[in-house]
Amino acid sequence: MALPSALTAQGAGGTVVGRVTDAATGQPIQQARVLVQGTQNGALTAENGRYSLRVTTSGAVVLEVSRIGYEAKRVTVTVSGTAPITQDVALSQAAFSLSAVVTTVTGQQRKVELANTTTQIAVAEKVAELPVSNMGQLLSGRAAGVQVTSGGATGSGSRIRIRGQASLSLSNDPVVIIDGVRMTANAGSSSIGVGGSTPSRLDDLNPEEIENIEVVKGPSAATLYGTEAANGVINITTKRGKAGKTRWNVYTENGRITDPNTYPLMYYGWGTQLSGATAGSRVRCPAISIAASLCRADSLRVGNAFLIDSLSPVDQGARQQYGMQVSGGTDRVQYFVSGETEVETGVYRMPEIEINRLKTERGVSSIPSSQVRPNALDRNSLRANITAQLSSKATLQVSSGFINSRQRLPQNEDNGNGLMVGMLGGEWREDLRDSRGIPLLGYRAFPMGDILSRTTSQSINRFINSVQVQYNPISWLTTRAIVGSDFTARSDVGINLFEQGPLGVNRAGQVSANRAEINQQTVDLGGTANRQVFSWLNSKTSVGMQYIRNAFAQSEGSGQGLPPGATTTSAGAIRNASQSFDERRTLGYYVEQVFNVNEKLFITAGLRRDAASAFGKDFRAVNYPKIGASWVVSDQGFFPAYSWLNTLRLRATYGASGQIPGTTDALRFFSPFPTTISGTADQPGVSLGALGNSTLRPEVSAETEAGFDLTMFDGKSNFEFTYYDKNTTDALIDRRVAPSLAGVTSLLQNIGNTRNTGFEVVYNQKVISSDKIGLDFVLTGSTLRNELITLGEGVSPIPTGNRNTQLNTPGFPLFGLWGRPYTYNDANGDGILVASEMTYGANTFIGPTLPTREMAFTPTLELFGRKLRISGQMDSRWGMKKLNNTKRHQCQGGISCEGLYAGAPLEEQAKAVAAAASVFTGFYENGSFTRFRELSLSYQMPNAWAKALKAERWNLVLTGRNLGVWTPFTGVDPETTVGNGDQRGNEEFFSTPPMRYWTFRMNFNF
Repeated sequence: MALPSALTAQGAGGTVVGRVTDAATGQPIQQARVLVQGTQNGALTAENGRYSLRVTTSGAVVLEVSRIGYEAKRVTVTVSGTAPITQDVALSQAAFSLSAVVTTVTGQQRKVELANTTTQIAVAEKVAELPVSNMGQLLSGRAAGVQVTSGGATGSGSRIRIRGQASLSLSNDPVVIIDGVRMTANAGSSSIGVGGSTPSRLDDLNPEEIENIEVVKGPSAATLYGTEAANGVINITTKRGKAGKTRWNVYTENGRITDPNTYPLMYYGWGTQLSGATAGSRVRCPAISIAASLCRADSLRVGNAFLIDSLSPVDQGARQQYGMQVSGGTDRVQYFVSGETEVETGVYRMPEIEINRLKTERGVSSIPSSQVRPNALDRNSLRANITAQLSSKATLQVSSGFINSRQRLPQNEDNGNGLMVGMLGGEWREDLRDSRGIPLLGYRAFPMGDILSRTTSQSINRFINSVQVQYNPISWLTTRAIVGSDFTARSDVGINLFEQGPLGVNRAGQVSANRAEINQQTVDLGGTANRQVFSWLNSKTSVGMQYIRNAFAQSEGSGQGLPPGATTTSAGAIRNASQSFDERRTLGYYVEQVFNVNEKLFITAGLRRDAASAFGKDFRAVNYPKIGASWVVSDQGFFPAYSWLNTLRLRATYGASGQIPGTTDALRFFSPFPTTISGTADQPGVSLGALGNSTLRPEVSAETEAGFDLTMFDGKSNFEFTYYDKNTTDALIDRRVAPSLAGVTSLLQNIGNTRNTGFEVVYNQKVISSDKIGLDFVLTGSTLRNELITLGEGVSPIPTGNRNTQLNTPGFPLFGLWGRPYTYNDANGDGILVASEMTYGANTFIGPTLPTREMAFTPTLELFGRKLRISGQMDSRWGMKKLNNTKRHQCQGGISCEGLYAGAPLEEQAKAVAAAASVFTGFYENGSFTRFRELSLSYQMPNAWAKALKAERWNLVLTGRNLGVWTPFTGVDPETTVGNGDQRGNEEFFSTPPMRYWTFRMNFNF
């Protein structure tokens, strides 16, 4: 792998132009990166493969040309100050390239230099031919070890876990960086709950604006990102303009959303009372009453409201998306501008019978669309990026993005007044009425129209801006400065109008209006010195500083007792208000040294030191070290030559990173409240809110990673293998203290320890590659073993999860399911189980809630001169248990599960009898599944047809998502989830399941 070194010469410089094409097909390659070796000076190719690059020095220079999916190439050109130099380059397709350029804290580096594995996703290429509506869809199945769980409701957020969960008390979300700036990306971003579903700020981003994504998977790779990066880093680069003529891209997308799911049947047994004063009357007759000779079964009512079209709140949803992008520029200034509007209406719709009832009840001719369609998302996004060469040594990049959205989420999931509980949580009876005499028609406690009359909405205005200046004062020194912010103004509103909503629940009118400002600011300064020390040794030294500020300010107001027509808090007879403000600052410094030995061995060492306002006052700073090596052993003279082997790289690294405590976790503070002193009006008072911890420090995760990359058969086959071992020490644990000490029951301390280990594999294979046909596939897989090592001396296992179904115990996984196993014996052979026929064991570990193994298969077939492209994805996850909490409720509180009634299988009866004893083990099910995740067909229309529309290119794309699932789980869907947290993230509890999407898209390039 010996490659020529860059030659430099002093002078005025010049311009290099050319075209990058596919060596096999001759087709232009867009978004290829052309970079001057040893610098950050580069350009991207346009749709026609052409580029224009301003070079700051004259003489012979080396250009590095790379693109994801191709083998990188280096070419030497002689630059003069006269006419532009033309240099065309043909790249060969390759499943994997060690010369690919990735973005790191210190700038851009070749993949071969990194001692860790990094996943690159060519978003711009994928999105055009495989449309996605959010970041969760974009990331799902694209990287080994990255698990994405998304809510089924329109606008509900995605939860992303990289190499599992490591923290019991803090967030397990990765850090997200966009164009060098930290961005807010947390799930659960809402101040008004609806029962589980919440938006994610990561999903605010428009995938159409993104050029590529790089996933840094653990602290061994994320050391220089500092505190907060222990859960990995997602590095996003948005699109940039390319030199050349102005290019326009216009796209339209329309689609429908359907619900392919089957919902559980509900049961209700009628019988005749056999004794007592009511003998002979019609009564509910469960199996245990039959066994006790209290009743005789007469009939069993089976069904649910989803099966009755006039009662079902499920309809067909719709999706529309329209966008336009323009880019271009000169060799000195390039620009990219885009705008998009997106409208998605979920499948939920108020049944027509309920619409008519409410019209009559309210005396109106129509019902507000926000109540008829309680789940919807409208989003607009704008972006303007500019790159300017200020001088031969200085480059300026400005990125500016704006997002405006409004969405509605229905009352649902873990919500007694919610949609799914109303549909599946009660008795399946035809005779029930509410206190007004209105027939419930099979709904639990409230008519569906009343449930959907409570509306909850969120509006945001978000600005993500960054300015980056790169200055190369001398040929071997590159410096940079990045300043930026991510600011979100969020407004949450929940409202029950006067005499609307569920009976007895704020029918007098209630409104909550909360406003929040979320601000994350970044200052990043750094420099890299790149020197050729000897002919065989290159040295690259980087130093830098990062400052991160997080601020969250919120004002909450509510009004109760609204007059008819009122919608504001000020109209309430009872009004309440509150304010809060949190701020957290982190300052870090780092140094990294990379030695390059003959382009074969790369040795890296680094250190980062962080101080943060969230640390205890007696803890000053934390150090995160890293060391690693990457060795292209196949280039060594002693390595045997095999015709089928192209490259073999061995890599190993060790590194540490952290997870920062909450803003006030280290502080002793007091909480204000009003108090009444005898004979006086309310007086201000305070109580101790937290004990504080002056020695509180971050959770520290140290990870060892090792693996190899194998490229074979002229780059057609590539196999990557990685093993990781991540140990988290100083884990924050809530230690219980005696309330008599200060009235506070817990103290947060660094006393825990967790461990995550696993393997990751990636196999890329190009089966056929010609100018007419192409066939390739990517197979990814990973394993995960998570263990809580210790909770600290004297700390008992910590229960979490609904009804304490999880018990965080040393020696077992975090958030694992625990329960009492049981056996049953129908001793009298009557076909009915009663409590005396059940035997219960001790509380024991049943299984983890996060998948321990996952695999994704993504094939792509190109036909007819590569004009027709067919791609898809199948993914599997297994090795976990899932709580079917919907069924638990039906058996315990809803009295509607099959096991409660005579004739049910004994296994189902045992679950119901155990539930009556508060034993829920029977509802822990195998959560494994294989899903047909996506299928896309893209066809490039004939050039003559495109030209008739004044376009250079026109293609059509048909995409389907969530097309099928195979699972032993008996609930609605194995990916249903209650919210986005770890405690209930793998639990089905009246949750909205994944929906099926079909979309049709047209792309026009001008």
